[in-house]
Amino acid sequence: MEPIELLGIASAGLLLFAFVANEWGKLSSESIWYDLFNFISALGLFAYAYHLDAVPFMITNAVWGLVSGVDVVRDVIGLKRGGK
Repeated sequence: MEPIELLGIASAGLLLFAFVANEWGKLSSESIWYDLFNFISALGLFAYAYHLDAVPFMITNAVWGLVSGVDVVRDVIGLKRGGK
């Protein structure tokens, strides 16, 4: 297995971990960890999609990463969602 495949698998695993933990009430969607896991996952999945030349998945993960990245920055600087 090539390193890029390992990156794709690890990124998908992290994304699914965050999703399941949120669904089971173990990780709030308002948590910086949830945002960070989603951001890191999106970066890895974007890289994997780029390697495969899978444009729809590059677009999906670019948007996913951008939204999650903005939330991470807001969490770090203390801004709450919705301007509160």
